[in-house]
This record gives sequence, structure tokens and C-alpha cells, in this order.
Amino acid sequence: MYLSRDDARSDVILAGATTLFGGLVIGLLTALPLYPGPGTVLGSFLDIAWIFVLTGLVPWLLARYRQDRIAAFGLDGPRTGWRTGLALAVPAVVLGVLHQLVTAGADTRLLGRVGGAGFLTMDAVAAAALGLLSFAVATAGALLLTCFLVVRGREAFRSPDVSLTELLRTFGVGAAGVALLTGLLRAIGAAPLLPSVLQVAGLLALVLVADRLVPPRRTIPRAAVLTPVAVLGIAHVFAFGGLFRGDLLSGLYAGSLAAGTATITAVLLASRDRAWAVVPLFAALHWWPSCLSPLPMEFFAAGC
Repeated sequence: MYLSRDDARSDVILAGATTLFGGLVIGLLTALPLYPGPGTVLGSFLDIAWIFVLTGLVPWLLARYRQDRIAAFGLDGPRTGWRTGLALAVPAVVLGVLHQLVTAGADTRLLGRVGGAGFLTMDAVAAAALGLLSFAVATAGALLLTCFLVVRGREAFRSPDVSLTELLRTFGVGAAGVALLTGLLRAIGAAPLLPSVLQVAGLLALVLVADRLVPPRRTIPRAAVLTPVAVLGIAHVFAFGGLFRGDLLSGLYAGSLAAGTATITAVLLASRDRAWAVVPLFAALHWWPSCLSPLPMEFFAAGC
């Protein structure tokens, strides 16, 4: 389907603005007197629903409106590519488990979203159900938003074509370097160092595995990587309070990790036959939250 640059640019702005500023509107709604409290079942369901509203809802609606549906997310290639993503899921799972060991201890939380509350009680069943729902919503929201920004960024902005391996090594390794530097600076304060080192090592492992998967001679416009990197990076900075009133260092650290994941997503989508490899990767990143999710709210949920 043909899409003009102006239409693609407006899609990027709408999806990005929802992620960047939608949280302010939701914050006003949650402050209303009759809004359900965070400890209630309804309040928990609403919290999960807001995640999708801020991430995947607008890209999904825009894809339906433009009538390109799954092509708007770069997933119109062979679906057998998900098998390749299992290789990417391995370091994501290892990182998630290690992160839980370091931050939570060796208990049922190692089971990912459904762990941490015990078993065989009604409270545990309810917690597991909410965990499964939050996993599904976070995974879908992250996939829809990141893939949409990659595809629309490629169509919206003029930029030179660059090989996939060059983009992956430049932006992926660069994001890991920024994360390492900001993580070390955070460790000077109150933040622990070991989780940051694990996150950076996990991101580098994902970049190395992805580097073996993408075809070296294929090229894509640089904007396909820069667009999600910029939007998601800024979103994390905003989530920590912005440039002047918040924790800029933590925002840059979280944004650089998200930028690395966005870079890996962009090069996999561009490879076409490996595009569906992003699905197991995102599933692993959100079943065992490890701070590499492109969603700002997942960074806080993972206790990073």
C-alpha cells in the first residue's frame, strides 16, 4: 500500500505523542476521587489497560485506518521466522532470571510474571491471572508500538540507506555503551551496580546474536532505526521527570537500553524473512522483566 511521507509522518507524531504525553492525562484521571485504588481488582485491571492505551492502541487504530494492517508493523513476511527468534530469546531469558536473582532472590519470582505470590490460594490465583494479563498487554503494546515506529519512520523521513550490520553495530553497541556509562554514574549514587552490568551484558548478547541472524548486504533507511530510538529514548527521559525536574541520569540509562532493543527490532524487521523473530524476543523480555523492554512503564515494573 502506498503511503505519502506526510501521512507516515503524522502517524509517527500521533503514536509518539500518545506515548510521551498520554501519561499526563492518565495521571489526572487517576487523581479523581472516584477512581479505583491501586489495591483493588478494578484498579489493577485499569492499570493494565492504560499500558495498551499508551502504547499499542494508537498504532493499531492507525493501521486499520490506513488499511495496511499487519504490513504497518513489518510482519507481513513469512511467519516461520519466529523460530529464529528462539535464539534471541535465550539471552533474554537468562538475563531476566539473573535479574530476578539479584534483585528479588531465588524464590517463585523466578517463574516470571506468575511468580512471587505463592501457590494454591485464591490470592495467588488472582495474582497469576493479573500477571498473565499484564504480560500479554505489555508484549502486544511493545510489539505494536516499536514495530509501527520502525515502519512509519522508514516511510516518513528521507535518509541514506545503510547496511543492517552497520546500523546494528553502530546503534546497538552505542546504546550499550551509553547504558554502561550512565549505569556506572548511577552506581555512584544509590543505585546498585550489578543489575546495571547485567542489563548491559544482556543487551550486548542480544546485539551479537542478532548480528549473526541479519543478512549483511541488505540495507534500510537510517530513519527506520533513528525514529524508534528517538521516540522511545525521549519517552523514558519523560517518564523520569524530563530534562530539568527529574532524574535525567536514570532516564538516559533506561532510554539507552530501550534504544538498543529498538535497534535490534528494526534490523530484524528489515530482514523480512526474520521479521517474526521479534515475537519470541519480546515475549521473553516481558515474561521475565529485565529493563530491556522499550516501554517506560516496564522499566519501573521490573524494579530497575
